[in-house]
Amino acid sequence: MISLLKKFLIFILIFVFLVVWNRYVPSRNHPEDEIMNEMCDKVNATTIIAVDFSRPSCEDRLYIYRNSSPGAIIYTGPVLHGCGGKSTPRTPEFSNQIGSNCSSLGVYELTEISKMNNGYPCIKLRGLSKTNSNAEARHIYIHPSIMVSLLPFEIYGACFPLTNSSEGCFAVSYQAFRKIKKLFEIDPKIKLYAYNGI
Repeated sequence: MISLLKKFLIFILIFVFLVVWNRYVPSRNHPEDEIMNEMCDKVNATTIIAVDFSRPSCEDRLYIYRNSSPGAIIYTGPVLHGCGGKSTPRTPEFSNQIGSNCSSLGVYELTEISKMNNGYPCIKLRGLSKTNSNAEARHIYIHPSIMVSLLPFEIYGACFPLTNSSEGCFAVSYQAFRKIKKLFEIDPKIKLYAYNGI
């Protein structure tokens, strides 16, 4: 019981430290519909999960966009980046190398709903770009993370710490994972597009 309380207090202290340590991040608007439409055309999909890694992890940088008439962003939320290389809580380093534990840019195809070795649900990904061609060999998935889901509110300016919650995977909240899973079951042609700024 005491050790559980210690862990909880340490977690609270780390989070307070992150809030103080990270400088204030000004709010940015969502991408324009025209940009999202272009992304859908580029990846040949009517629904796209766009991840803008130019934004820090403390901001919503995952967008689910449906290219309907009119098009609409139907969900936004945080997503973790890989802990490898010279990544920081605010800025990822990108790599396609096996064992790098870094995030990779490019277009991904969602292939199947599965479970990871730790029992967590996941959606497997196949890289369709030169920059993410090793996604299957690296076991890059979309999966939920307690770290992203832990707080029901955003602590503005506090970036998520680097942990093995993402070794290149797209770790999202349970809410986001359920949304993506449902969309994938309806539309198997949904794509994920990870980019580093427009």
